[in-house]
Amino acid sequence: MPRSSTSSLDRTRADQLKRLRGGLLHVLRSNRFYRQRLHDVKGWDDFERLPFTTKADLAADQAAEPPFGTNLTFPLDHYVRLHQTSGSSGQSPLRWLDTAESWEWWRSIWAEHVYGSAGVGPRDRVFLAFSFGPFIGFWSAFAGAEKVGALIISGGAMSTEQRARAIMDLGATVLCSTPTYALRLAEVATSIGIDLRASPIRVSIHAGEPGASIPATRDAIDRAFGAHAMDHSGMTELGPTGFSCVMRDGLHLVESEFIFEVIQGEHPSKATAFEGSGELVATNLGRWGTPLVRYRTGDRVELSRAPCPCGSPFPKLVGGILGRVDDMFTVRGVNLYPSQVEDIVRRHPQVVEFVIEHRRERQMDEVTLLVECANGAAPATRLESELRQALGARIPVRQVAAGTLPRPELKARRLVRIDM
Repeated sequence: MPRSSTSSLDRTRADQLKRLRGGLLHVLRSNRFYRQRLHDVKGWDDFERLPFTTKADLAADQAAEPPFGTNLTFPLDHYVRLHQTSGSSGQSPLRWLDTAESWEWWRSIWAEHVYGSAGVGPRDRVFLAFSFGPFIGFWSAFAGAEKVGALIISGGAMSTEQRARAIMDLGATVLCSTPTYALRLAEVATSIGIDLRASPIRVSIHAGEPGASIPATRDAIDRAFGAHAMDHSGMTELGPTGFSCVMRDGLHLVESEFIFEVIQGEHPSKATAFEGSGELVATNLGRWGTPLVRYRTGDRVELSRAPCPCGSPFPKLVGGILGRVDDMFTVRGVNLYPSQVEDIVRRHPQVVEFVIEHRRERQMDEVTLLVECANGAAPATRLESELRQALGARIPVRQVAAGTLPRPELKARRLVRIDM
């Protein structure tokens, strides 16, 4: 752990270590998943010798001992909530349990940091554009809004058209959704003659995809609602990890509730960094019923500890979540991520949806950008030129018919791999 000359960082490190040691007392005594993997931590050198935890480890554990696996510190009657991951990565969803204490931890982070940064309070009406299945993002947004005293409007079981009308009729001031769905909502609203820029929406909060930290996507959402789009990061199995500030140039990590690290490479050594570029690793400090210690998130980030003009004491992920480590694709030797393509595509308002199609032909990687457009033809030539200039790779652009590409309510699959 690097030394710091700032007393606030020293205090944060001391508090993290104290909470980690206190939590591990329970984990090492009764948590079957971690009891054989971990050891007592007296200092940061001990912590850095702990093994990483991966999603594959968790999936294998739940498959071996269904339905919840062995990462349970307390008897089952101590748990009060069940959620599960979206399963969008192609793996089976993970089931995750929370105690009353850990659920209050979730609520508090949302209230203080996610909603707090966006200025959401008792005078707001928060519209949740979700279906309210077992995915935890719906429920944590609901619980956080409840804690700050806002009026909560559930969009569950509504069509997109009904949600657009409800926002106007009920005077919603805050929208929570994925970035992709926010743009879909605006698209449908326009088609039925509703201008969401005339709604009372003043701020929108997004998660599930990196879109709200991608400048062009964020600007498109801003224009569609006449509001300010804010980003938020989190994972069902890990917790709510980050939020954007007034600068809207990245995500502050909630370092008071997590230990964050950055690692490089697919098979990293034990050596890690606490800033820089690589894969984000996190340890939660308030969820001891189902803890995660040194969890490899799979998120590609650039972590900076430079002071932010907003005054937050927390480090920042510059540009937010830059992409998933396993979402990298290669075009003629150039390594790219979907978020880089999205930042260019979203500069063209006539492109309402897009997908990156990746396939392997004759031992070569071939990539095509499929775009769905409104009001005429796709700006194919211009897009191809901009992609080549910005990314150094030639990506052909092909327009598809209206309504061809999927409109997900949850996470969008921007990269589609096709087996040839």
